[in-house]
Amino acid sequence: MTAILTIHGVNQFDPDRAPAEAAARLGAVWTTALNHGLTVPVEGADVRMVYYADLLQPTGPVSQGAEGDLDHMSPEAAEAARHWAELHGVDLDQAQGRVLTPVRWVADAVARRKGLDRDAVRGLVARFFPDLVAYLHSPATRDAVQTRLAEAIERESPSVLIAHSLGSVVAYDTLWRHGLKVDALISIGSPLAMPDIVFPHLQHTCTAGKGSRPQGAGAWVNIADPGDLVAIPQPLTERFDKVTTNIRTGIGAFSFHKAANYLRNKATADAVARYVS
Repeated sequence: MTAILTIHGVNQFDPDRAPAEAAARLGAVWTTALNHGLTVPVEGADVRMVYYADLLQPTGPVSQGAEGDLDHMSPEAAEAARHWAELHGVDLDQAQGRVLTPVRWVADAVARRKGLDRDAVRGLVARFFPDLVAYLHSPATRDAVQTRLAEAIERESPSVLIAHSLGSVVAYDTLWRHGLKVDALISIGSPLAMPDIVFPHLQHTCTAGKGSRPQGAGAWVNIADPGDLVAIPQPLTERFDKVTTNIRTGIGAFSFHKAANYLRNKATADAVARYVS
């Protein structure tokens, strides 16, 4: 039986469930979404979710993703959001100067430039950057998250590792640091190439300024919506060598970063189907 391991992105903390229960619940959602595009349903495979959102909660169970979080971000998360806005062409000098520019203004400026719903972009910013900073800038948290994934890979021996958003950063780091093997790494909506914010902090020594497919990954398929505000810059291959396949495909004008939409997409189904038996 084919083993498929999945790892989620940001904003998946479930304060009402133990980690194992949260993993099972989220894994079921992912399995349903994957089955949407597959001609051979993944019920014939062993699909497991690696859940790590609980490890990103340094002060215990708290609600994430509320719009008000834009006003209470850590300095590191707020600075990352400002860098991100600049990558999207926002001139922070239009506001109060770089350091003083409110994150709410940053999110709204990106929404205007991209012609997107303001609240949707605010929600993305409020969810993405606190989780990203919690992983990248806390060594203890980063080690704990990677250990959880590494143990799952060693236990399940998956053929396929599907990683969404921040999960693709965790997967990349873990495969390199632990020397683990999978037949295929499938990254969806990945921010791995994001300069200043993500790329310089990856735990792999770059060659000529570029990262590379982890040695233990037999193949690396990267899938990104051209309008995904997190999967930037595109193509990923500008920053990484030995990416087996890089695919740009639309997953929905108003769902540009949602895992379920990536999982339902034909490109993801085709990539997974090669390994489902």
